[in-house]
Amino acid sequence: MHSKPLEDLFAYRVEVFLFSQLLLLFGSLILPGQTLETHIFSLFYSFNIATGMLVTLKKRAYFRVVAVLLVCSLVLFMLDFPVLHNVDRLVPQLTIYFIFHSVVAIVLIEQMLAAKVENYRIVLGVLSGYISIGMVGFFLFILIEHTQPGSFRGLPIENVATHSQEEALMYAAFITLMTIGYGDIVPITPIARKAAIIVGLAGQFYMVVLTAIVVGKFLQLKQRHGKD
Repeated sequence: MHSKPLEDLFAYRVEVFLFSQLLLLFGSLILPGQTLETHIFSLFYSFNIATGMLVTLKKRAYFRVVAVLLVCSLVLFMLDFPVLHNVDRLVPQLTIYFIFHSVVAIVLIEQMLAAKVENYRIVLGVLSGYISIGMVGFFLFILIEHTQPGSFRGLPIENVATHSQEEALMYAAFITLMTIGYGDIVPITPIARKAAIIVGLAGQFYMVVLTAIVVGKFLQLKQRHGKD
């Protein structure tokens, strides 16, 4: 009885989350003459995290995991010293964000595969899941670059005020996910190359397998409705 309202509520959460993803990806376009400034980037990303948490409410176990992770992230942010010796203080934070986006992607994929409706919201959910995988790739790339500087050739000189390297690695992650490969940013260390392979395979698997499953479910539902 209550499944339809609950599904609608989850669909609204996915729509808001997708909006936050697009804002994070293309927010720099509303800042003429510069890339994302620090405070704007932080605002967009905070909104993205908040809406991502709303998505994980569908699966309470996952929600608890991300809640604990974000509390740990807040504690780490407040600390002024590295948690681990000889490790960049940003690495634990980046690892948390990597896990967070992985969990959100899993929730979205599970819900899209379990969906029993046929409307535009499923398409939005599929798109949101795809972007979430791109965000996982982004944090994987940035983790590698922080732990092994110089793993990617073609990155701009780091500029904290504009997040220049972060934006370049986000671009590289999504280009790799879509298997376009312009060659302007190139992985040159073994671990960076393996990560690029993983991201590329994930993108192809999502597009070929998961999207095909969702489309197949659409066709099955239409056939059933046609028979009815």
